[in-house]
Amino acid sequence: MVNLASDVTQEELQVFLQDTDEQLQLLDEDIIKLENESDDDALLQEIFRAAHTIKGSSAMLGYDIMAELTHAMENILDKLRHGELSVTTEIADALLAALDALRILRENLTAEEEIPIDVSNEIATLAELANTASAAQDADCAGKNGPIVATPLSEEGRKRLQELLSTGNKAYEITINIEEGSLWAAVRFFQVLNDLGEKCDIITSDPTMEEIEAEKVTHDMTLIVAGRLEEEEIRETINGIPDIEGIQIEPYDPSKTATIDEEPETEPDVIVVAEEIIDSASTQPTKSPDSSGKTSNQKVSETVRIDVERLDSLMNQIGELVVARTAFNRIGTQLSARYRDDEEIFNLSKTLTNISKIVDDLQLDITEARMMPVGTVFTRFPRLIRDLAHKAGKQVDFVMEGQETGIDRSVIEHIRDPLVHLLRNAVDHGIELPEVRQAVGKPPKATIRLTAAHDQSYIAITVEDDGKGIDGAALKEKAVKNGVITADTAARIDNYEAVDLIFEAGLSTAEKITDVSGRGVGMDIVKQNVEALNGIINVETKPGQGSTFTLKLPLTLATINGLLVSSGGVTYALPLVAVSETLRLNPEEIQTVTQREVIRLRDRVVPLLNLEEVLGTGVRKREPGEKVHIAVVKTGDRMVGLIVNSFKEPQEVVVKSLGKFVGEIKGIAGASILGTGEVALILDIPSLMKLVIMGE
Repeated sequence: MVNLASDVTQEELQVFLQDTDEQLQLLDEDIIKLENESDDDALLQEIFRAAHTIKGSSAMLGYDIMAELTHAMENILDKLRHGELSVTTEIADALLAALDALRILRENLTAEEEIPIDVSNEIATLAELANTASAAQDADCAGKNGPIVATPLSEEGRKRLQELLSTGNKAYEITINIEEGSLWAAVRFFQVLNDLGEKCDIITSDPTMEEIEAEKVTHDMTLIVAGRLEEEEIRETINGIPDIEGIQIEPYDPSKTATIDEEPETEPDVIVVAEEIIDSASTQPTKSPDSSGKTSNQKVSETVRIDVERLDSLMNQIGELVVARTAFNRIGTQLSARYRDDEEIFNLSKTLTNISKIVDDLQLDITEARMMPVGTVFTRFPRLIRDLAHKAGKQVDFVMEGQETGIDRSVIEHIRDPLVHLLRNAVDHGIELPEVRQAVGKPPKATIRLTAAHDQSYIAITVEDDGKGIDGAALKEKAVKNGVITADTAARIDNYEAVDLIFEAGLSTAEKITDVSGRGVGMDIVKQNVEALNGIINVETKPGQGSTFTLKLPLTLATINGLLVSSGGVTYALPLVAVSETLRLNPEEIQTVTQREVIRLRDRVVPLLNLEEVLGTGVRKREPGEKVHIAVVKTGDRMVGLIVNSFKEPQEVVVKSLGKFVGEIKGIAGASILGTGEVALILDIPSLMKLVIMGE
């Protein structure tokens, strides 16, 4: 167990953990950005503040090893901020290695068994890089004399200083260093400004008073002052403050510096931690100063913490309420048809309509309360792509879009692993080496694009690359060689359909990348995970141009919108996301090709699948002239027609697992209890499609 200060409470530890998780995630994202946007001063400042926040809070808890490591990061970040260092891959590697160590140190605070870790190598590497900058700076400054004139002033500061100088005052630039081990840097800097402010005018300071009050400081301070006091008096005043390690005072000449534009000061970030549930969730208008010093009305959103298990319970209850609502509506419809002129029945129908609306609104509110931005998963991937690309010697421009797209937390917990597999395959095997890309006329840097967007009641997540694509013919050959499919099956499917073989277990192409574009490792796991979420995955590829994998997942696992059908005396629910259209055809419109029933739907031939036959409920003989009911389902560009006995109404159904006692049944994804009390089986469309395409 990690040793912390003896007076640390459990509440303080929880606040520290939550804040540290946020800062670590910010560092993970921003350090990757920094490697590509090294000239972004705001980004550097944000990274520095995150490291400083962790250092300060860990020191307060007595977690010295974390404070020491973040202090080493802070040193090198400070030199980057002041232009003493330039961002390099070596520096980014050192910062990311330190970040990995910080994550382990954080996990040790909650782990049952502490993970042994030695951060001395990380600290030494950071120190060595920082010392290189210091040595270079010392060499650059050697032999130079004269006033320090590096600090620019705003136009307002310049005017103020000129006024003071015109009346006989002197100007100085002062650099102050606080002892490295001091935990009171912000306090000491406050004392400096306070004590000097009593004897002279403070023209500017870095950090500013606002940054000092927010504890957004390092161990260094630079300020410009003007007054009638001498240098020795300034030094004596500052030396009276504890923890001061170094003071440098030089005359300041405003004519030797450039003027900087005024920028409005930003309000320091404030993190409010709710310790208990607030009774009132309403918002009140509050007055806050704007940039002109005036006050303006704005809404402040109040938030409360709710246990995840309570949200899960609410979601289950609303699911049952949806079922009950459907049952009420069915009964109301029957009564209205039977007693058309009954006033009480009419009033009952109006009440049921109102209840249905309330249930719909309640379901929407609870669903949204459980929503999380998919970006909470996406934010880990830039680091993954960066490390994989460096290891493989490839250049990748990683683009993310739609991070704000909301998805239920129960779904978000399960999509990370499939996306990791897809992205790893895109880097390892999808895109080519820079020299190979240039040889075929492509830019040396490949592009991998990760996007998310809502699609009705589903979320579509796409992983796209501009690499070599997938060779369907080579994939078929490999599948036959590995015994995944037979030669007859390979002859029956075209190269486009063969791309789906990539999701077959046992079809590893890792021996040689050139075999089948190198794809396939772990892709069976991707498909299993996606289908376990009642989702579908589709792949589109063009050899030499790239591949696109699209995951279509429900926003929530609690309910789905389904089309109810009857087949063999059993009611089934087809997820509406997969239903393209429904047909009622004459028997003569059905043809047979290679002993398989098909229909012509506009410009394409669609194979048919009889649910009674596939699911073993007994094939009913059609009556002469009887219409054939067909539900056309689609995944990607592939279509299959499911022959059923009859169609029922579309309905939102609550998803229930079949449980470990029933086990997995091919073609069945789960079950639901309808408002009538009848059990409906939820069809697994991807596995049914596989029965047709692969002939299983």
